[in-house]
Amino acid sequence: MKKNRKKIFITAMFLAMSAFSFAEGEDYSDYKALLIGDENGNIIKEDNANSVRPLASITKVMTSILTFDKLKNGQISYDDQVTVSNKASKIPYGIQLKAGKQYSVRDLLKATIVKSSNSAAYALAEYVGGDVNSFVGQMNSKARQFGLNSLRYCSPNGLPPSYTGSCMDQGNAKDLYKLATITVKDYSEFLDFSKNSVAYIGNGDTKLTSTNTLLGKVTGLDGLKTGYHDAAGSNIILTADRGGDRVIAVILGSNKSKDRNAIGMREINNYYANGYGRKNNKNTNNNTNNPEKKSGIQDFLGSLFGNNHKDGPRKIRVVSKRDVVAVVKIGNEKYNLYPTQDIEITATQKPNLTYSVTLQDGVNRDSRGKVVGKYTATDGKIEVSGDLIMK
Repeated sequence: MKKNRKKIFITAMFLAMSAFSFAEGEDYSDYKALLIGDENGNIIKEDNANSVRPLASITKVMTSILTFDKLKNGQISYDDQVTVSNKASKIPYGIQLKAGKQYSVRDLLKATIVKSSNSAAYALAEYVGGDVNSFVGQMNSKARQFGLNSLRYCSPNGLPPSYTGSCMDQGNAKDLYKLATITVKDYSEFLDFSKNSVAYIGNGDTKLTSTNTLLGKVTGLDGLKTGYHDAAGSNIILTADRGGDRVIAVILGSNKSKDRNAIGMREINNYYANGYGRKNNKNTNNNTNNPEKKSGIQDFLGSLFGNNHKDGPRKIRVVSKRDVVAVVKIGNEKYNLYPTQDIEITATQKPNLTYSVTLQDGVNRDSRGKVVGKYTATDGKIEVSGDLIMK
């Protein structure tokens, strides 16, 4: 009996540490290129940002921009009815539109941006560009106009050559970051679509669920675009705004979408926790003459950390009872490990903590709801610790 308990303990300990290290199994090194920056061109972090990668459905950002250009100059309207061609109806993935059915330009933008419909993007290209080849040429001209020389468009939707019979849509993270800054500043209507986790088209007959599953999970997140196919891996451009401080994250080439999402969530939260936006705004004098905006950022931080101090040290919650610290697998079942209590410290900014976990001997299924071990968290300067409960 004692030997069996020991075996369960070893299995649980190994998996808990593995899950802890990668936040419930997510691998934070699972990407081919990464870039984090603010909307003003200040790059906070980059890795392999000049490497040219397949774009997949991130291509649709440029498809949408060309559509917005035609809307702004009055050549088309949101209420224009577009008849779906037979060819557009056969384009797979996202949501396939029916040949001969009419959709408004607004609905096609919803389907393209929210649900990443390849069919809708193709229909927009036919309507806005006259034909798809001309539209793709306009996409490339627009990229050159923006000075984004790594971007090469071959389709309006980002499908690989096996579907399009053309080349691979491609570009690097640095140019995609610049494209995102242009989008949030000059085409902010894109965010009016991308911020929605759910949308409806066809007079409410068809429900669209966003491919960006981080919406509603990351504070202030309102876009921007996901992308995936086998050659590209999982791509995403994310943007969030908290108190007038906007961050943009580009993550390319993840093997798993859950890793891509976990990386994006962590990088955005770290951006705000470390005050990068405030530092850059101070350095570039973007907010020094705007005390109202500065106050808004500080008020947001105060509400986030539960205090009203505008400067200097404040109470910061560094450990929450709601956070999963590790995962234990016993047999075929997984159990989450949570801290038994919140921990707050007085500091000027939230530290990035690294955890270690130690489990008690004899942890089994009957340990659910009980304290099963301890954790220690440190950033090299401060250290906090506490008990873990299994749920």
